[in-house]
Parts: sequence; structure tokens; C-alpha cells
Amino acid sequence: MNSLEPSLPSETMMPRLLSQRPRSYWDNVLASAVRPWAVKISVAYLVALSLLAVLIPFIANSRPYTVVVSAHNSMQAKRLYPLFRSLTRLDLIVLVWAGVVVWCVLHQWLTRKESDLVRRRQRRWRVMILAAFAAIALTTLIGIFRHNVLDVTNYTRLVAEGKAHGAIFAPIKWGYADMEPLRRDLINKMPMPGHPLGTDGQGRDVLARLLWSARVAMSVGFVSQIIALVIGVFCGAVDGYFSGIVDLLFMRFVEAVEAIPTLILILIFVATFGRNIMAIMVILGVTGWTGYARFVRAEFLRLRSLDYVAAARAAGLPLWRVLFRYMLPNGITPVLVSASFGFAGAVTIESGLSFLGVGVRPPTASWGQMLNEAGNPATVFRWWEAIGPGLAIFLTVMAFNVIGQALRDAIDPHGEAL
Repeated sequence: MNSLEPSLPSETMMPRLLSQRPRSYWDNVLASAVRPWAVKISVAYLVALSLLAVLIPFIANSRPYTVVVSAHNSMQAKRLYPLFRSLTRLDLIVLVWAGVVVWCVLHQWLTRKESDLVRRRQRRWRVMILAAFAAIALTTLIGIFRHNVLDVTNYTRLVAEGKAHGAIFAPIKWGYADMEPLRRDLINKMPMPGHPLGTDGQGRDVLARLLWSARVAMSVGFVSQIIALVIGVFCGAVDGYFSGIVDLLFMRFVEAVEAIPTLILILIFVATFGRNIMAIMVILGVTGWTGYARFVRAEFLRLRSLDYVAAARAAGLPLWRVLFRYMLPNGITPVLVSASFGFAGAVTIESGLSFLGVGVRPPTASWGQMLNEAGNPATVFRWWEAIGPGLAIFLTVMAFNVIGQALRDAIDPHGEAL
């Protein structure tokens, strides 16, 4: 046989090759990206931090899951569920969206062995769209019908006085705003039994506040970057497809937005309207989309001249379908890499704002705010209040950067700039 002729698989190899599941482009990218141990550890850390942000009301809370409270001047007792009753609208909305994400991930995992790659992709998108609509509907209902309940009952004291029994508390029996009684003189105390990381200047448990701060950090990162991604991808796709005068005017608008100092804008807003973490998320999103738009624009300028785009246009497909069904999946790659660095930047900005006193509104816990409360190293510095939030900021930013670098190497193995 001529050595230049292509070799065919042997008969013994054919069944094994046919039984292998077809792998998409992103299957190969993710498999290559998560291969290093540093990436696996970073992914595990961020997944744990995300779960902590969702489930923190059930982990650090002074209200018990359930307790039996004796009625006044009566032998009757009533079983209550204070923790579940005191869940706020924000807690329920976070649980709803976390459940949607978990459901989509499980669906993707359960259907990973389906042989028809096109059918699997279509089913995945249908499930994601239906789940998103369900989450939006439930969020609307929660916002309309759910009212926050202010429960000031001290269940720990009731149990200690014998007026309640059968209480099941969370693993950490402190919330982010619960203070020790002043008569116990537990202000700015070092780590001790009952307070593994000590207490702050108002007698609040540092560990509980450290864990609650994860919700603020992850919320700012995810919400701001989702807003930036939606605006940047849409604007970049339209600009890259049309080019010409549209591109000229759009790029001047991008340059104008990039000239806006984000930090100064946030400071002006806080000085005018007061602290509002949701407003800070929106400002970070509407001023941070320009980088994503530039990436998408560059990709669409390259893709618009390819044959499959010309064929889609010649077939008379609607513009939105050509842009977002055929071109966007092939042009979104560099944006996802940049988004991982954007998450890290948003966490850093929020921590810096809270450190300066213009971030979250007290008594809500934030890593930057906790660093501010730890004191000044030049005068009085309480290390036990600073080491936790400082380490959390460092690990979170590093984890996002490690994942972003791994994705960039997996997508562009030759080291070319995206």
C-alpha cells in the first residue's frame, strides 16, 4: 500500500469511535481550561462562594429554623419557624435565580450523552429560555406579594430564660447586624470561643459579617457584568454588522462613554441620592460595556464577510436571526474571556467604594467596609478584623483571573491576542 494514502481506522476501532459522544467546540475548550489544578481549585472556590452567597441566611442567622415558644400566662405552646418567616424579598429572589441556574446545569449534565449534537443544543436553549421566563415571572410575583417581616424577638434569650425550647439554630448563631449585649463588654475582642474571628467595634461577630459579605461581592460582580454584557454584545453586534456611518458614529459614542470616570460618577450619585448598592451595580454596568462592544464589533467585522453569513442573508432570514443565531455564537468567544476579568474588577471596585464609605449602607456587611472598620495600621489596627476580608478579596480576584487566563489559553493556544 502506498505510504501517502490516508490510513483508515481498523475494524476493531470502529465500534469504539462510533460510541464516542460528539464533542462541541465549547466542550473541548472547557475540558482544556479546567485541566490545571489551579483552575480546578479556583472553580471550586467560586462555586462554594456562590453557594454561600445564596444560602447565607441558613448558615449565619440569629433566628432559629424552628422553635417552640410558650404563650404568656398559658400552658399552651406554639411552634414557630422564625428563619423562614423572616426571609426577605431579596433572599427569595436569589433562591429563585439560583434554582434556575442549578436546573439548567443539571439538565446540561443529564443530556450530555445524547448523540445528536444539534438536537442537544436546541433542547439546551429551549430549557434556558423557559427557565429564564419562569424566574422572571416568580421574581415579579415575589416583588408584588411578598412583604418583608421585621422580627425583633431575641430567640437566644428566650431559650436561655426557659420561655422557649426545641430551638434549632443555624450553624453560626449570628447575623450580620446582631450585636452582643453591651454589659458583656465584647467590643473589639480578639478570637474567642463563640466568636472564632472575634468581634468588631459594635460587638458584632466578624465571621458572620465576613460570610454575609460574600453576597454583596458576588451580587455586584454578576449583576454589573450581566448588564455590561447585554449592552456591549447588542451594540457591538449591530455596529460590526452594518459598519460604515453606523460604525463611525457608534465608535465616537463609545469613546465618549469611556471618557466618563466611573468612580467620580458613583461619588456624585452617592452625594446626591445617598448610598444604594443597586444603583452602583447599574452604574458599573452601563459604564463598563464598551470593552465588550469593541470585542464583538471586531469579531462581527470579520464574520460578516464569511460564506455562511452571506448564505443566511441570501436565504432571506431576519436580521436578528442572522446576528444572534448564526454570527453571535462564533463571535462571543473573546467576550467571555474578558468577562471573567470584569467580574474581578467589579469586586475590587465595590470593595474600594465600601472602604471609602460610599458603598453599601450600614449595617449591611461588605469586605471593604470591614477593612475600614479594622482601623488604621498607623494608629489602632485590629488584625483579626482585617485578615478575613483582605484574604477573601485576594482569593476572589485571583480565582477570577486564573479562570480568565485559562480560558484565554484554551481558546487561543498559540498565544495570539484576542
